[in-house]
Amino acid sequence: MFLFITYTINHKRRITMIRVLHVIGAMDRGGAESMIMNFYRKIDRTKYSFDFLVHEDRECDFDKEIRELGGNIYSIPRYKIYNYSKYKKEVKKFFAAHHDYDIVHGHICSCVNIYSSIAKKYGIKTIAHSHSSNFGISLATIFTKVVSFKTKFIDDYFIGCSKKAGLDRYGSKIVESNRFDVLCNGIDVTKYRFDEMKRNELRAKLGIEDKLVLGHVGRFTYAKNHEFLIEVFNELQTVRPDSVLLLFGRGELEEEVKEKIQSLNIQDKVRFMGVVPNVYDYLNALDVFVFPSRFEGLPIVLIEAQASGLCCVINDSLTSEIDITPNIHRLSLNESKSKWVHKILEVDNNNRLKGYELVKNSPFNIDKEVQHLQEIYDNLMK
Repeated sequence: MFLFITYTINHKRRITMIRVLHVIGAMDRGGAESMIMNFYRKIDRTKYSFDFLVHEDRECDFDKEIRELGGNIYSIPRYKIYNYSKYKKEVKKFFAAHHDYDIVHGHICSCVNIYSSIAKKYGIKTIAHSHSSNFGISLATIFTKVVSFKTKFIDDYFIGCSKKAGLDRYGSKIVESNRFDVLCNGIDVTKYRFDEMKRNELRAKLGIEDKLVLGHVGRFTYAKNHEFLIEVFNELQTVRPDSVLLLFGRGELEEEVKEKIQSLNIQDKVRFMGVVPNVYDYLNALDVFVFPSRFEGLPIVLIEAQASGLCCVINDSLTSEIDITPNIHRLSLNESKSKWVHKILEVDNNNRLKGYELVKNSPFNIDKEVQHLQEIYDNLMK
């Protein structure tokens, strides 16, 4: 009788609550991390619970909010290839103690084969999620391709932030199958609605009321191509010396970018804003958003910028799936810096509220896309 009662209780839990473990590097304010949090805030937390297995032993940007929402955060050492055996041992140890999850939703491709394989031994369903595309050519790229090939035979389901992100990581066979879906990087659109009062307040606070204000949001990494951005901005100074550039984010190349700015003697025109929790407020203060990334999956920040009604001048190789409004303006990275400057100066931001309405009615509205994620989880558990 006791065994029957225990089984019934557990069975009911699995029907009423789907427990999801997200595996990710660290819950700081990056694109993938912000996307996960957008879903976490909106998902039905009476039916789905989120926990996090991270690879940093420190307090991260979103940790406090995660705990407030009811999530648990667990930490293991970062995977570095050479520590394969030690990492695998740590993952085994974790799942031996925490194997009551229904789904492992993996966001790190380098070690996905390790944690997914171990999770599946406990009957846990696994998802591999691609957040980037067009990875460039490097040893890291080759390693990613090798890992991704094996992943196709391990994970139960595959998600891409865009179709291209899925194709680049998993190939056409997976993407065209019923084991793949595109999950749009949904945002809370209401936060990004243009506000003239906030714009004036922030520009006054920053002392840029009468300036042409360019902005960029992203980690200081090779992919984001800050070097190109700084060179374009330096060129812009020859025709618009009243322009300023606000850089939001942090990362391993930040000091290198600062050195380049110093060498061009434009340090008084560039502001390092760091990581801010309310980037949506600061978007009001910008005039043009410039985004010359070398490669991306589906950059959520371009959805946010469009929702704020900003004109965005971007690398033309980025996926067309982000083109929600007429405010996306594309140029090749092979074009001259002067052509980028010309495009920045010719874009028109007269109706910034139009962008909000278009994004609100798109699949990138988190209120719509959270239903999609819930369906993915539900179908995986059938």
